[in-house]
Amino acid sequence: MSRNQRAIGGIALLAASAMALTACSGSSSHKKIGVGSDYAYGTVPAASSSVKPGGTLNIAEDVGADPNWIFPVVPGANYSVYTALQFENLSWPQLYAQTKGADPEIDYSHSLTAAAPTVSNGGKTFTIKLNGQYTWPDGSKVSANDVLFFYYLLKAAVKESPANGFNYVPGQFPDNVTSASAVDDQTVQFTFDKAYNPQWVLNSELVQLTPIPAKAWAKSSDNGSTLDFTKPDNAKAIYDYLSKESKNLSTYASNPLWQVTDGAYKLKSYNTSTGAASFTANPKYTGEGKTNIQTVNMLSYTSPTAEFNDLLSGKLDFGYVKSDNWPQLGRLQSKNYVTFGEPSFGFHYIYFNFKDGSNNFDKAISQLYVRQAFAHLQDEQGEIKGAFDGLGVPQYGPVGVAPKSPFAPANALTNPYPYSIDTAKKLLSDHGWKVVPNGTTTCQNPGTGATQCGAGITKGQSLNFVLYYASGVKSEEQMITAFASQLKQVGINANLKTDTFNNVIQNENVQSSPKNNNDWGMAAFGGETEGDYPTNGILFGTGASQNQGGFADPQIDKLSNDSIMSSDPQALQKELAAETNDLPAIFQPSEEYIYAWNPKLSGAKDSFAAATQFYLYPQDWYFTK
Repeated sequence: MSRNQRAIGGIALLAASAMALTACSGSSSHKKIGVGSDYAYGTVPAASSSVKPGGTLNIAEDVGADPNWIFPVVPGANYSVYTALQFENLSWPQLYAQTKGADPEIDYSHSLTAAAPTVSNGGKTFTIKLNGQYTWPDGSKVSANDVLFFYYLLKAAVKESPANGFNYVPGQFPDNVTSASAVDDQTVQFTFDKAYNPQWVLNSELVQLTPIPAKAWAKSSDNGSTLDFTKPDNAKAIYDYLSKESKNLSTYASNPLWQVTDGAYKLKSYNTSTGAASFTANPKYTGEGKTNIQTVNMLSYTSPTAEFNDLLSGKLDFGYVKSDNWPQLGRLQSKNYVTFGEPSFGFHYIYFNFKDGSNNFDKAISQLYVRQAFAHLQDEQGEIKGAFDGLGVPQYGPVGVAPKSPFAPANALTNPYPYSIDTAKKLLSDHGWKVVPNGTTTCQNPGTGATQCGAGITKGQSLNFVLYYASGVKSEEQMITAFASQLKQVGINANLKTDTFNNVIQNENVQSSPKNNNDWGMAAFGGETEGDYPTNGILFGTGASQNQGGFADPQIDKLSNDSIMSSDPQALQKELAAETNDLPAIFQPSEEYIYAWNPKLSGAKDSFAAATQFYLYPQDWYFTK
């Protein structure tokens, strides 16, 4: 059921209203590239042979998604691609890099191991050989012990609280490991409680591992002695200490802990007010790449327009172009900036809160026909053609049309709930609701019969609710506003509220903030990325740490379990098909992730393409002469 989920925010959709669509499509000045089968926009130039050593690279942080956690064992409430892959990964690279360019496959050139693990013991034991390439500042190699250190701290973290593990699902990693050991200094071995699908073990379990410095961090206080982290009490004390230090944002740049890195860059400064950060090249770096660029500044922005203007002026060397500014891509292209984009392997959604007891919303939204009515109010093709100017990908379930996945079920490729206000009205009226367009729809026939409202729904109850969404992106606000308008046409009134990306994933989350359960009915912060084997128990499994909306369905749990245990080659497709049908959320179209960069910035093609999947590899980049 688990996979390495990573929250993505600041989705850039425009409302599907006639006015918005006309305005967007009429003002475009960019070349309409990327409507082919791979949905790519533009191309990445070949690497230049003219290398200018040194220099400062200015990169934009995504709007409203500034990093706020530095310790690689990350709580679910703090975990996002921006924190993990565009902040922590510069200093502590993951054991397995999860995308090769924009393709959903392990990139061993950026991993700390050169190959997939070997499997033995009837499919239970996985042996990982490190590549011996990466070292700590004292010159010692990253070792099997450093991998085990992360494992034992993660184990201690989730024992304290499931919310402490960003990808934790009870009964899965690390719970399902029966033994973990170092075969030698460069070989680590994990034995599981049973034989699982090896694709799932690699792409959902082992990809969670990030080697961290056991010699420097295995202590419970600043001047404490080294502790045996394999002992549970010690592991808890170490975790508590490091977690406490990670909460102290003001000491990120000064704390000696965070200077012990094996990555290409180490933190030089961090702004606690904005989340902006500056990194300097690690002089002891021995991993992949050469760190030709000396300084990497990650700049914080409060609006996509401010970021775009800095790209135009040359203040930014590399930045993400939100769909708000797609009509102006031609201005960047006229300055010879490279513009390239692809959809990420993942999905965007507005998730329901199945724990919202206010006005019995939880009882109503637990009815599939109610969720179907909501889904029929989503005009995906209108948004893609108008709001995205054609640079979007339809999304009908957890696996979309692109990037292509061999596991996509048929119902994820053709909309099972096409846009239709009339269909939404009929679904409600057929189940006992008095539909009052632009008014308030109420249940008039309570009960559990086929033509009644459903269990727990009372007579006179409405479907009104609070909808939170991440602020900072004008097009996001327009899309949510349009959705609320379409809900109102069937008498459902959504009270719209905004917050930052980080606050939405922390506060509108039944796992991390149960005290807020009755304060919201739906929430949208963006979406999630997928692993190569895209099973979804981490998001939709009962009690899972990233199940923000508290969705629970025993059949979905069974199918998710089958996808990791069953020998049925169609098991994963069956799970994904059920999730597409059962609507734990409203799945939204995904935009292209378009980046623009200075024409004097060059490097390996895959390292730039990886940015569309949220990986940053400045150690592979350089300025040209």
